[in-house]
Amino acid sequence: MLLLYVAMNDITRAIAHRQSEIERLQTEIAELSSVEKMLGDSAPQARPTVRRSTRRRKPAAAAAAVASEAKPKRKRRQMSAEEKKAVSERMTAYWAERRKKAGK
Repeated sequence: MLLLYVAMNDITRAIAHRQSEIERLQTEIAELSSVEKMLGDSAPQARPTVRRSTRRRKPAAAAAAVASEAKPKRKRRQMSAEEKKAVSERMTAYWAERRKKAGK
C-alpha cells in the first residue's frame, strides 16, 4: 500500500510538472503569434515543410538543348540478308521446339 502511495505521488508530481510546461509553452506560442501579427506581411514567409527533390525540372527548351548536345544513341549493327535469314531459321526452330515441349 505504501509503494502504491509513493508511485501515485510521483505520478501526480510528474503530471503537475508537465502541465506547467504546457502552460509555459502555450504562453510562448501566444507571444510569438502576437509578434507575427504585428510584423504582418513584412516578415519573410515560412518555408513549406514539405520536402521537395533538390533536382528541378528543366524547361522544355533547355531540355531540348541538352538533348541535342548529348551523345547520339547507339544503333544496332545492320544485318545482311544472309544473317537475317540465318536468324529467322534459328528462331523458327527454337519456337517449334518450344511448342513441341509445351504439348507434352
